[in-house]
Parts: sequence; C-alpha cells; structure tokens
Amino acid sequence: MNDNQKVPLRHLFVSFLKIGGMLFGGGYAMLPLLEREVVGRRGWCTLAEMTDYYAMAQIIPGVIAINTSMLIGQRLRGAAGTAAAMLGTVFFPFLAILAYAIAFNQMAEFPVLQHAMSGLRPAAAGMLLGVACKLYRRTGKDRLGLILPILVFALVIVSGMNAIHVIVLGIAAGLAWWGWFQLRKRQVKR
Repeated sequence: MNDNQKVPLRHLFVSFLKIGGMLFGGGYAMLPLLEREVVGRRGWCTLAEMTDYYAMAQIIPGVIAINTSMLIGQRLRGAAGTAAAMLGTVFFPFLAILAYAIAFNQMAEFPVLQHAMSGLRPAAAGMLLGVACKLYRRTGKDRLGLILPILVFALVIVSGMNAIHVIVLGIAAGLAWWGWFQLRKRQVKR
C-alpha cells in the first residue's frame, strides 16, 4: 500500500464538502479554496501539481471545480477517491439547486413570477437564436446547419414544446443519423 492510499475517504469527502459549500460564483471561484485545502492544509499535492490538475480539468468536459476535485481524488485513492471527492464537491450545490427548484415550483403560480418568466422567455429565445447564428457562421454553412436552429426555435417558441423534449429528440435523431451512416458505410465496404 503506497502513501497515497492512506488518505481516508472520509477526509477526502469532508475536505471537498467544505470547498463545495463555498462554491459561489462558479467553479473558478473555488480554485483558491481548493488550493488552500489541498496544497496548504492537507499537503496532498504541490502547487505545481495543482496547476497541472487545473490544466487537465479544463481539457475534459464539465465544471472545472468538480473535474479538479475528481482528478485529485483519483490520484489519492483511485475510483473510490474520485467518487468521494466528487460527491463532497457537489453535495451542497446539489442541495441548493434542489431547494431553489422546490421553491420555484411552489411559487410558479404567483402572477409576479409568471410575468417575470414570460418576459424572460423571449430574451432567452433571442439569446439562443443569436448563439445559433454565430455557430452557423463559424461552421460549414450547410443546409442542415441552417435548418436545425430554425426547427428547434419553431418547436420551442412557436409550438411550445418543452425544451427538454426537444433535446432528447435531437439526441435520438443524432443517434439514428449516426446509425444510418454507419450502416451505409458497412454496405459500401461489402
């Protein structure tokens, strides 16, 4: 058993729980707290190693704070350390989001909130349309790249379809398209 395996999982969980409890302002806001706890207080890695973890955490998809904690947990205790660090980091933010969702659901019938949300929908739609236009200009500008944002806009805004359902439908369509493309590719090889 090497020295890294001597770090108890509960210490990993509690350390990252404290850091996750202070996670206001996004993942980058947590980095100084993470450094103080992991490098300064616990001595689990050096400042140079921490910089490497930050760099690696930015390469992989996800929140940098969670990715960094998972990389440290992996180094210290393998898969169990990854899980302990990640669960500690997301515990308080998860509870905060859950409380917000419950409160929002309870207040959804208030006219003031309904008016506020009805005012936000067109603004969010306009922002999404702007992002879609930017992406279209940056990509190959093919017909599919133009049709998809218009179709999504129409499904969500015009028909009132739930955005989650549109995302699931898009994933299913993408997988079906990929499967069809793979099938055609195999047929051409024969």
